[in-house]
This record gives sequence, structure tokens and C-alpha cells, in this order.
Amino acid sequence: MKILRVIGSMDPAEGGPCQGIRNTIPALEKLGVHNEVVTLDDPHAPFLAKDSFKIHALGPSKGPWRYGSKLIPWLIENLPRFDVVIIHGLWLYYSHAAALAVRRYRKLAGAQTEHPKVYCMPHGMLDPYFQRAPDRRLKAIRNWIYWKLIEHRVINGSNGVLFTCEAELLLAREPFRPYHPKLELNVGYGIGTPPEYNSSMDEAFFGKCPELRGQPYILFLSRIHEKKGADLLIQAYGKVSQDNFP
Repeated sequence: MKILRVIGSMDPAEGGPCQGIRNTIPALEKLGVHNEVVTLDDPHAPFLAKDSFKIHALGPSKGPWRYGSKLIPWLIENLPRFDVVIIHGLWLYYSHAAALAVRRYRKLAGAQTEHPKVYCMPHGMLDPYFQRAPDRRLKAIRNWIYWKLIEHRVINGSNGVLFTCEAELLLAREPFRPYHPKLELNVGYGIGTPPEYNSSMDEAFFGKCPELRGQPYILFLSRIHEKKGADLLIQAYGKVSQDNFP
């Protein structure tokens, strides 16, 4: 099987989706599943040289929508090589371009073809939080309009939508209409096996955080943002502490 992954950027600074791709591809390669990635990064971006799998960088993209004129022609030319296309993320040009290119290619190939299969992985971007947060009212209106004009075709036109957990799957049903994906799949999202512990890791960590040496601490590996739930964790740990150490 050959999979093409479409994503706006493979820059590690962009966060989880690109790292998820980097975690997933080596495991799939061991099972004989070939993967390639197409992105709108600048082809000279230094972070692209560190990956062992093929990345087709067709950027740099332009503007807040991250438009890239090369993407649709490249996709139509290369789609025959792949069995599956996975669109990682929403709300930017590349998701619209990928869905549109698949529709055009299928039309050229024949009305009855479903090759390649196309799936969308929202990576939490359909969470109703983004439509309900008080400080996102204007963005929520923008997203609703964009959904009606463009994004619903990406979701509802895919062969299926992939979610990282059951909660994400259920929450995605709430914020937008029309929402009727052909298939909803909770596929999970594994992480790489951590390296084996050695003492140099302690020294590296305490070199950055010397005030924690010899002290108990909780390590929160995420951005400090309301959406990430750090406040809920603090409250939960506080309650657990009170229950166990009155």
C-alpha cells in the first residue's frame, strides 16, 4: 500500500500533526506501507533534511490561507501512484486543494472510480471549543462561513474521517452543519518509544531547571493555554493531594 499525506507544513514548530506523521511513518514502513508527504513548505527549509521519508515541498505558501499554486497540479499528476490520501488538518488552502484535486482526478479517471481513497484527519480542529470560546466570536463566525462554502466538502466528501480518540470523534459532531461524514474512525495516535533512561538525561534536565533538583515536580509537556487543560490538571492534583494527605 502507498499512502500520500497532505499537510500544510512539516515544520516542528507547527506542533503535533507533523510530529504525529513522523512517529507514524516508520512504524508503517515496517509493515510494508510506503508513505510520502506533500507540503507547502519552502523546499530549502532546513528541517526537511532530517527525515528519512520522501517529502515533496511545493512552497513557500502565501498569505494567511497559505495558498500554493503548485499543489493541485502536482496532486492530479501524482495521485495515480497512491492507494490512499490522508489530509492532515483543516481550515487552510491545502485541505481544500487536496479534496478538489481528488475530485478532479476521479472525474478524469472515470465516474465510477474511488481511487485513491481519501481520508481527513482533523487533529482536534473540529472541537466545539473553537466555536464557543468567548474570545473567538469573530473567528467562530469566519469558520462557520468557511465551513458552509468550502470545508464541509472536505469532510463530507472524504471516504472517512480519522480521529485520535473517541471523545474527539463525538465532539466533532457538534459545531457545524451539514456534518455527515461517510465513515468515522477512531484510529488513535501513537507516540514513539522513548529512549532508554540514562543519568545524562537528569543532568540535561536539571541543567535547564536547577531549582527542581531534589524537589518533587509535575512535568506538563504542552503549551500553557486554556484549551490544553492545565488548570484542570492542577485542580485534580490538588483534590487528590487533599484526599490522600488531609
